[in-house]
Amino acid sequence: MMIVYILLAILLLYILFIVIPAILIYNFAFGRKPCSAPLSERELIGTRYEPFIDILVPAEHFVQAQPSRWVSVFARDGVELRGRYFDNHSDKTMLFVHGYCGAPISNFCAQAERFYKQGWNLMFLVQRAHGESGGKRLGLGVLEQHDIPVWVDFCASMPGVEKIVVYGSSMGASAVGYASDALHEPKVKALVIDCGFVAPRNQLEHDGRIRHLPYPLLISVMRVLGKLDFHEDIYERVSDSLRKTGIPVLFLHGEADPTVDIAQGYENYNACASEKEFISVPGASHILAYVTGGEKVWNQTDAFINRFV
Repeated sequence: MMIVYILLAILLLYILFIVIPAILIYNFAFGRKPCSAPLSERELIGTRYEPFIDILVPAEHFVQAQPSRWVSVFARDGVELRGRYFDNHSDKTMLFVHGYCGAPISNFCAQAERFYKQGWNLMFLVQRAHGESGGKRLGLGVLEQHDIPVWVDFCASMPGVEKIVVYGSSMGASAVGYASDALHEPKVKALVIDCGFVAPRNQLEHDGRIRHLPYPLLISVMRVLGKLDFHEDIYERVSDSLRKTGIPVLFLHGEADPTVDIAQGYENYNACASEKEFISVPGASHILAYVTGGEKVWNQTDAFINRFV
């Protein structure tokens, strides 16, 4: 009888200290999120953006000032997704996929200004369970991967568009990586994976280490919750998809990224089966490799994309 009591006590402790915290963290991590405010509406002094205020804020103003319209598509599960399309009357479109809680234009304002001036159409999607898009759950990339082909089809359907590049940042980069073997639209000429992580599991464990939480125990419960909730595996690795892609991929990563370690970028790069290039930027923080690298990285990015467009 004593053994039964001990087992029940262990079960109770497991529920109290592992299962319930895992459920709470899961609901927070995968629950609906607002998009961040535009950079021009934030206090940037003292943040990682401060050294680049004179580049980013004018670029954001430039992009916001261009003619655009809001558009909608429906995901395979029926969720309505919104996005903002900038028609530059071009045959090529840059499809931007923002990160966790990201502001779609702010995440890419330096890139978007440069590409728009080079004659590209711009498509800024709003990730599911963010901002203007529908959905109660996000998936840290594993769920969003199924939305990327829908947006690609939308871009491909625009009159005159013949060439598409998909550019993802952080969680958006991982979503693009997951989708890399499922993008069969021939108009997709290249992908850009900017500071993408390997799997949601990696980011959750990283967050757990910062907060001194027992994530090796919590993560297994969260994996079960994800499979039951949105039928995806948060252990699934981006590299598994990249091993099967035929689309050229440019990898971009900051060497001082505290959020997604550059080792994750290299793991994805090494797995990629298609033509590829890796640009590492010394001193660059999360999602800032492009702007930190300056003209050199801008030209490297242009050169890679122009090989295939």
